[in-house]
Amino acid sequence: MDPYREYQDYVVASRLLVALGLSREILSLSQYARLRLQRLKLAREGRFAALEALDERLRYGVWSNPLRLRDFLQKTARAPYWASPYAFEGLLFSEERSRLRYPGQAGEYYLGWLRLPHLLMAPQAFEEVLREQEARAEALPLFLNAFHRIPGP
Repeated sequence: MDPYREYQDYVVASRLLVALGLSREILSLSQYARLRLQRLKLAREGRFAALEALDERLRYGVWSNPLRLRDFLQKTARAPYWASPYAFEGLLFSEERSRLRYPGQAGEYYLGWLRLPHLLMAPQAFEEVLREQEARAEALPLFLNAFHRIPGP
């Protein structure tokens, strides 16, 4: 997976948790990268207990792992952001929304993941949803402000 896309997914999940009062932390790109490297080291060493806590902090697999997504959905079940793609994009800054190819694009992408937990026992349908999500991911630009900052003098 593209590390920038992974970070973007992390930020969106974190913003949702912060908006609901379930977290206070959104890591910068450099902080995230440092912890992601730590995660790789823990995985290589087989330190799975430490890995689990770090995965929670990194929101690792929140969108693409059906079991993590199910848990995430249980935590955020009352979020008004789940109502529609446009409601979901309330988590984005206006500059970020302006970078999308069309209104609702990011919302469609993230809401598209919500189908996965229900399809665990239907492998063909599950694979089809994954293919659809891959196509959406390819079309979705990197929209976070963190990727579009122009260094000052």
